Amino acid sequence: MIDQLLGISARMVDAARAGDWDAVVQLEAERSPLIAGLSLGDPSALATFKALLVHTEEVRALAKQQRERLGEALGEHQQRHRALSAYLQTAND
Repeated sequence: MIDQLLGISARMVDAARAGDWDAVVQLEAERSPLIAGLSLGDPSALATFKALLVHTEEVRALAKQQRERLGEALGEHQQRHRALSAYLQTAND
């Protein structure tokens, strides 16, 4: 189960790096129940949680970068829309 969990988690990171956010969401849905099923008494649990944390932090950082890019693109779109509206308004006057 731990190998499966770490494999899914690594695929999540790969999907995030590729910008495939639908796959990230799907893989997280697969990963969550496996995380919940981890036994804290398992000697490898600490190492597993550390690896999962590294993966999760990388996915979060990539998601933050994507949000920032989308925010910038939205701002540029809004600026072009305002400029076009002003141009059309001037043309109609």
